[in-house]
Amino acid sequence: MKRTGEFVLSIIGVIIAAISLIIGIITTVYVSTVDLTEVIEYSLGSEVEMAAFEMEMTLQLFNILLWIGIISISLALLGGLIAIILLKKGNVKAAGILFIITGILTIFHVWPLIFFIVPGIMCLVRKPRFSNIEEI
Repeated sequence: MKRTGEFVLSIIGVIIAAISLIIGIITTVYVSTVDLTEVIEYSLGSEVEMAAFEMEMTLQLFNILLWIGIISISLALLGGLIAIILLKKGNVKAAGILFIITGILTIFHVWPLIFFIVPGIMCLVRKPRFSNIEEI
């Protein structure tokens, strides 16, 4: 049975995951190289009520969340590619399970989640048609 729908959706999911990974890496490099406390103080002007310690902790938390997103999308990208290979080889059940696990890994990224969960469900639910079944 041709699995064109699952294949196309999973390719779109992998492409979106790769784009998200590139954007996440660029953002993380930018956040870690630029002194954002100066930028925040400049943009808020004299209304700065946050202490330097609080700003630094907020930026560290943001950096940690960015790294968690990068790790999750990297694992999802790898899982998506492996699932596509399994789908092409004909191991549909394993590919469907791996698509669903990959979708769960991308919990922080909505679009790859959709494009991995839907083909996973389609792989597990769709049954092949038997066109040459003989009547008994």
